[in-house]
Amino acid sequence: MLAAEKSKDTFIAPIGIGMALFVAEIAGVYYTGASLNPARSFGPCVAGANFQHYHWIYWIGPALGAIISAGYWHFNKYMHYEDANPGQDSAEGGFDPKVEQAEAGAADGPQTNGHH
Repeated sequence: MLAAEKSKDTFIAPIGIGMALFVAEIAGVYYTGASLNPARSFGPCVAGANFQHYHWIYWIGPALGAIISAGYWHFNKYMHYEDANPGQDSAEGGFDPKVEQAEAGAADGPQTNGHH
């Protein structure tokens, strides 16, 4: 969602995606060798003409992850997650320019209408 939904935090998407991949690699290295790319797992099996009995996990895992994440994204869109914090990405920074101008004018002191 960091990369797909444009907002003020989109610039940090590479860090979030990298952290997710790092955690997946650390958690999966013992069980699957941390192969997160089916092509990376398929290539050595073809080159060595040796398919392990558990090779299916390299295809089912990413497909299942994609289905779950797409479902989560659609659920958030259906629930209108943008309404939880309205105006969070507004260009004005959450202030009213007319109020800011009035406050700036009051800080300059009383107006004398040109008469001293």
